[in-house]
Amino acid sequence: ISNVFRSSDTDGSGFITEDEMDGLLQDSDLKSYLNAIGMDSTEAKGLFQLLDDDASGTVSIDEFVTGFLRLKGSAKAVDIVSLMYENRKTSKKLDKVFRETRRVHQGLAFMHQQSLRASGQDSWDI
Repeated sequence: ISNVFRSSDTDGSGFITEDEMDGLLQDSDLKSYLNAIGMDSTEAKGLFQLLDDDASGTVSIDEFVTGFLRLKGSAKAVDIVSLMYENRKTSKKLDKVFRETRRVHQGLAFMHQQSLRASGQDSWDI
C-alpha cells in the first residue's frame, strides 16, 4: 500500500496533498485495499483531514500509511488509553485557560469600576 501512496506523490516531497489524495482515491489498487478493510473513499478523505492537523493541506506519506494500517483492525486498548490520556491533558489545559480568562475578566471589570468612580461617573449611567 505504501507504494501506491509513494507513486501518488507527484512532486516527490514525501507528503500527499489534497489534490494528490483526490487522484489517489481513483486508484483501483487503493480502492480494493479500502474495500478489504471496510472503508470507503469518503472515510479515507476524512482520515486525510484528521491527520492534517495544521490545516496545511498536506500529510506525510508515512503518517498516512500508518493511519490507514491502524484502521485495518479494531482499536487496541493502548490506543484508547492514549486517547483518554491526551483528552484529559487537553481538558486540564482548557480548564486553566478558562480560569485565567475569568480572572483577567474580573480584573478588567474591577479596573473599569475604579476608572468610573475616579471620573465621578456611576456604572449605571453608561
